[in-house]
Order: sequence, then structure tokens, then C-alpha cells
Amino acid sequence: MVRAVHENYPGARISFLVKKEFASLVQYNSHIQQLIIFDKKGGWEALRQLKQRIREENFDWYIDLHNNLRTNYLKLSTRFPEVSSYSKQSFRRWLLVKFGKNIFKEAKPVYLKYFDAVKHRNLVYDNRGTEVYFPSSELQSLESRMRSDGMDTSSPIVVICPGASFSNKQWLPGRFGNVADSLVNEKQMQVVFLGGPNDTGLCDSILSGMKNKAGNYAGQLSLLGSAALLGKANAVITNDSGMMHLAQSQNTPVVAIFGPTTKEMGFFPIETKSKVIEDKSVPCRPCTTKGLNYCPKKHFNCMNRIEAEEVYQAVMALTRN
Repeated sequence: MVRAVHENYPGARISFLVKKEFASLVQYNSHIQQLIIFDKKGGWEALRQLKQRIREENFDWYIDLHNNLRTNYLKLSTRFPEVSSYSKQSFRRWLLVKFGKNIFKEAKPVYLKYFDAVKHRNLVYDNRGTEVYFPSSELQSLESRMRSDGMDTSSPIVVICPGASFSNKQWLPGRFGNVADSLVNEKQMQVVFLGGPNDTGLCDSILSGMKNKAGNYAGQLSLLGSAALLGKANAVITNDSGMMHLAQSQNTPVVAIFGPTTKEMGFFPIETKSKVIEDKSVPCRPCTTKGLNYCPKKHFNCMNRIEAEEVYQAVMALTRN
């Protein structure tokens, strides 16, 4: 959406307001002229100072893609000549989760919903995907590290991201290991596990149950370092998680495993170069909008019924060419 605004208004100064922990994801984006970084640890005082700074900047157009408490505070306490936002359709999602009543006219992904905020200016998606940029030094540093770890940076690599923000969005660890073993045994592919600091133990446990060796960079790479690794991969296997979207920003084929969440929640991957694995026959899906740390029905069928062979074959289909 930012790309569309910049390309349609090339003379405009675009400022991007972002939380401190995610600033690197837009730091090198050429469509953005200024970053305004918010540190949520500063609490109310930091938000008040942010409001004052935004007032002094005299912006012409405020595009709110969050529509949450903080962004609404900024919106209501600052007089912008133009304000744009979009509906999260929270009621429809709640109705689907709580009562199984689907009144969505279409299952529109979030990256397309963003364009609802700017449709009055006739801005539309250009079908060029998402993008996260990083300097060449990130890739050079990664490749040097991989070589020192005994990996061949020119050979096929599959990256597996087994983590997710909520445990019921995580496929079974042992099956991730089964797929990894099959990739090594049958296709001689290099497998690397990736995730944040909270995924270190999970990746360690998967590796300990595998028959073959695999790399493990969980908790060891920055967001941009992770993007560099995902960009080198021939395919990425992931749950419904941020790593899935980061992989797609590098135009890497993605096999995405969805259990308790469905397409209507808005977070399916872009269809190009992706394959979603889900069991549509499980009647209690979706049971959550963003995730839970338990299965409400205590059977976890949405994940238990997804077999390793199905995921393996999806990887083969995406890497065949």
C-alpha cells in the first residue's frame, strides 16, 4: 500500500510510524522518506510526546492501518486535513469464531484490506507482492556464517519455521522433524530451522528427534538477517506466523500450515508461490481470530490430521521447477 501511495504521489513525503522493535523492517524501504519510531516501553508519556511531534509535522494525510487505541488517540487528538482508515470487520470475525456464522462476502487478505483505506484516491494493488529490504552486508554476513557452519550456500536450502505466537497455531514438532528428515534423505536438501528467541527450545527439541543433521538459527538472527536467510531458501515451511509473511517479502515459495485460523481471518499468504495446508473438514475451525495456547475442544484435530507426507509433497510441488 505504501508503494502504491509513493508511486502515485512521487513528490509526497511519506513518513511511517512504527514500533521500535519492527523499525528495521521498513528502515531501507525506498518508498518511505522518514521513520517515526515509537517505543511502547515509554507508555503514556511517550505516546503524548508522539502526538505533539506529529502535530508539529503538519501532515496532510493520516492513513491509519491499525485502527487501535493508540492510533485512534493520535487521530482524534490531532487535526489532520485528511484521515483514512479501513474496517477490520471484527464483528464478522467474532461471529464466525463464536457461532460458526460466516457472513463474509469474500475472504480478503489484510494486505488488500489496506487498500480499502485509500480506494477513494483510486489506489489499487499492483500484484507485485510485499517487500522487505536489507543492505547487502546482511546477506554477506549470513553467507559467511553459513559457510563457517559447514553449509554449502549454493546448494538447495529449505528453511523450517516451526514457531508461532500461540501454541495452537504450531503444527506438531515431530512432524516438522519428519519432513526435514525426508528432505535430507530423499532430496539431499539442506534444512535450516529459524525462529525468534522464544523458538529456540522448540527447534532444539525437533533437532534432537531427527535422524539427520540440520542447521538451527532460531534466536540467532535479527529480523533482517532472517529475511536474508528466507530469501536464500528454495522453499520455506511455516505456520500461520510472521515468518510466513517475511518469507513472502523475499519472493520465496511458502508452504503454510493453518490449523485453528482460516482464510477469513485475513492472514493467508499471497497465492503466488504458496501452498496452504489445512484440513477443511474439521468443523470447529476457526476457533480463534489470532490464536490460543490451548485447543478449546481438547483434540487438536486441525493440526493432528495434517500429515508429514502432505507437507513434504507440497514442498516438492513448489520446488519442482
